Amino acid sequence: MEAYQISIIAGIAALIVEMFTFTFIFMGIGAALFFVALIQWVFDGFSVNRDILAFAIVSFLSIVVARRIYRKRSDQHKTAEEDVNQY
Repeated sequence: MEAYQISIIAGIAALIVEMFTFTFIFMGIGAALFFVALIQWVFDGFSVNRDILAFAIVSFLSIVVARRIYRKRSDQHKTAEEDVNQY
């Protein structure tokens, strides 16, 4: 089995876990694993440093983007009109 095939299977597993948890964490991990699989397929092989770096960057970016897109209105910070500590 090729390295990119293992990454695709792991990405599918992460997306299945995401369907049960709804945390958007595993969605970012799954997207990063698909990106790593694409890199492994294009460059024909497995490179630990390249794959870990690509996984970390894409995973972080996809989690940040998903949190911004699917943020609830109640999650936004509200500023108090009157603060107890104001004199």
